[in-house]
Amino acid sequence: MNRHTFLHGALVLMIAGLVTRVMGFIYRIFLTRIIGAEGMGLFQIVFPILGLVLTFVTMGFPLAISKLVAEAVAQRDRARIQRIMRISGISVASLAVLFTLLMYLFRHAIETHWLTDPRAYPAYLAMIPVVGIIAISSLYRGYFQGLQDMAPTAWASILEQTVRILSIWILAAYFVRYSLSYAAAAAMMGMVLGELSGLLFMVFQQRRRARLVDVIPDPAYTRATESMRSTVHAIGQISLPVTLSKLIWSLLFAAEPVLVMRALQAAGFVTSQATSMYGEYSGMAIPLLVFPTVITSSLATNLVPAVSEAAAAGEMFRIRKRLSQSFTATALVSFPASVVFTLFAGPLTTVIYKQPNIGPILAIMAPFEFLLCLQAPLTGILQGLNRAGVAMVNSIVGGVAKLLLIVVLARRPEVGILGVSMATAFSFTLSTLLNLWFVVRMIGFHIRLQSLLRVGIAAIGMFAYMQAITFHHRPLPGSTLLLAIGGGLIVYFALLCALRVLTSRAVSRIPKVGPALARIVRWMPFAV
Repeated sequence: MNRHTFLHGALVLMIAGLVTRVMGFIYRIFLTRIIGAEGMGLFQIVFPILGLVLTFVTMGFPLAISKLVAEAVAQRDRARIQRIMRISGISVASLAVLFTLLMYLFRHAIETHWLTDPRAYPAYLAMIPVVGIIAISSLYRGYFQGLQDMAPTAWASILEQTVRILSIWILAAYFVRYSLSYAAAAAMMGMVLGELSGLLFMVFQQRRRARLVDVIPDPAYTRATESMRSTVHAIGQISLPVTLSKLIWSLLFAAEPVLVMRALQAAGFVTSQATSMYGEYSGMAIPLLVFPTVITSSLATNLVPAVSEAAAAGEMFRIRKRLSQSFTATALVSFPASVVFTLFAGPLTTVIYKQPNIGPILAIMAPFEFLLCLQAPLTGILQGLNRAGVAMVNSIVGGVAKLLLIVVLARRPEVGILGVSMATAFSFTLSTLLNLWFVVRMIGFHIRLQSLLRVGIAAIGMFAYMQAITFHHRPLPGSTLLLAIGGGLIVYFALLCALRVLTSRAVSRIPKVGPALARIVRWMPFAV
């Protein structure tokens, strides 16, 4: 099996991520039309519990696998990879069985004391089987990421979304005639079926293209060169800080719907109104806001093994190069997204969800899109440098600040759910700035500010065009919105080429699609 470059792996995940995010929006649009904002609230209320349980079950093993397998492949140590996967597999499978049983045995306690809306209980029951499926899938994802072969995980994600979309047509649309709670549970069952299909696909792909005898046909070591205790220590050194970080963050995330619901009720809203508002925020506004992070999340996934490999080889210049690339890629994606979401939050949410009141929720967070998108690459660099604990503390600081602000702001009747948006924007801004400070301290400030300035100028040009197109249109028709966004993106792309942020030579180095993109760049005015 041929190992792929950092750029190739990142590109594969970016394309797959874009496809799955678009499919995810299609899924959410259909689901919203079927069960509404209140049903989305029921669907979202149980998700923090899943995140908390998965933190205990996976224990940071996927990241440890990704990092250690990358190192072992570089050293052609097949025996070490076998031991890493064996220890991880036994541990995760055992924890998955344990926590699945605990979730079922304590189901009534969770219904009584945790779920802020009792109608979410069927969705909770439907969610229980997914724990073991996601846990095992995470091992395969970590393995493929360690090989820097992102195609299997990318195709698995697309398959998962396809199954989920089909499931809501069949399940949620059928059960909504009985009750909203059963419709939300049916949507959760679609998630279970989607995750199962993705797992089966990755199992097949591992046997077809990623067996160890094919990955390392000529191993340097045929027998383990380290003890079982040393392997466990190496896994724990990476996984434990990540687990602690995720555990604390999952607890904070699990507390979020409880605090939001309580704060909104204190502000004078009844339970059904609070559930609907939380559904609008977490199930509709947040997915739109985080859509651009598919690019930077793909970079972060590749950064962990790539930075780890470079650090092991003592090649700090490669790490600094990855940081610079991450900044530029983040700006390229987040600047136009911030412009679109800030200018057209109301019309966009009206067209997508038929819910115009989601616009203000999104508009508050949109100006900080760059910092949101930058958070994942900086975390990936810290994890690759064995500083996962630093990223953990920074994440915790941001999460605690968010909950405190929710309690203060959301309980004010004149602010309400908008206070949650304000708290969220402050949270990821604080965490990202802390991550950046630590990364700069460790590897130095090697960021091409000139490139960021040029991207900013292109975004300003896009903003000016869209303002001119929509200035005399209030309210904004759908056709004018499409013309403004589509034309604005063309203007943005043309300016990037004219300012030489994108050049035909640089674009041509992108695997597979590079030559075709280079021809498009050469067609642009003033491009080189």
